[in-house]
Amino acid sequence: MNAVVKKIEMILKSSYDTKNYVDLIREIFPKVSMVSPDKFRKEFTNFSSHIEGSVHVGNYKTPDKKNIIVMAVQLKNVGYVENSRSTQRSYAKKLIENANADAAFIAFYTECKPKWRLSFVRLDYEMKIENGRLKTTENLTPAKRYSYLVGENEPCHTAISRFERFIIDSMADPEHPTLDDLENAFSVEKVTDEFFKLYCEKYHQLREKLEENEDFCIEAEQHNFTSAQFAKKLMGQIVFLYFLQKKGWLGVGAWPNILNEKEYKNAFYARGAKSRELIPMVYRPVGDGTYRISGAGLNAISDEDEAVLAMCVKGKPWGSGPHNFMRKLFEIAEKKNQNFFDELLEPLFYDALNVNR
Repeated sequence: MNAVVKKIEMILKSSYDTKNYVDLIREIFPKVSMVSPDKFRKEFTNFSSHIEGSVHVGNYKTPDKKNIIVMAVQLKNVGYVENSRSTQRSYAKKLIENANADAAFIAFYTECKPKWRLSFVRLDYEMKIENGRLKTTENLTPAKRYSYLVGENEPCHTAISRFERFIIDSMADPEHPTLDDLENAFSVEKVTDEFFKLYCEKYHQLREKLEENEDFCIEAEQHNFTSAQFAKKLMGQIVFLYFLQKKGWLGVGAWPNILNEKEYKNAFYARGAKSRELIPMVYRPVGDGTYRISGAGLNAISDEDEAVLAMCVKGKPWGSGPHNFMRKLFEIAEKKNQNFFDELLEPLFYDALNVNR
């Protein structure tokens, strides 16, 4: 099972690839019937403004005789993977109805882009009486609540753990997986319950560790706070950082690492005497007509000079920060044998985010 989990993890943490997606499907649905995973059908309907086309990977019949179509859908714009869930859901409905199926398991992706979305959409029929007549209405599972954003630099722990549990349960019982089992694997309620259970466990672990630390106990007594208060605050701060990370607001490349000759000259003359002073301090010639940013030079300038520098050069767009910023920060601490809280988190909380910029 460890090999299977590692395989799933590798696929979900990589950009979309049809072969990898087919391998993922075979792990999740061992009895899937392949249709045409190599045949791309271009979209010519009203959806063509958002959707390039689709691939019918396969079909799966559940033990309770429900039909699931397995699809891969290529979107036209990279932003559609994260933001066009209404269109994705409507298109999924069309695919389900055309195939006379009960649900769809779909990978939504943009070609050559790192992120993609794995979605489950289920079509249910509800019978109700209106004006004395029996009426059938269609219900779709929400695209937002029944999907996982995966790909490069995406924290995929929840998706990996949910599919691991799904596979284990399916292997243990020949009457599974049913349609309900698959919906549970994507259910936000299940994920939320699991999150708060683990959050509570980590809180108690942190509180107990703090109470075992003599330096912490002395500090807490001097400043009149408890281990419980500190643990709650710290975990709340970390959750807030994960919110910022999800938005791509942490680790944005404010300064370009390399400038070519033209970019260097434009920056050099951008703000008169001040830029002519700053740019040579921060950007040093490499020797091939380019200039590389100097960490020492950047650290040597003041906050006021940083504001001027930001007007001289163009960094990466807001929201482009890595979605695994916190993991990268922790790996830096491990590599340098640093205290993660003292040397990285505390300066981030109180020296960086605590400054009104």
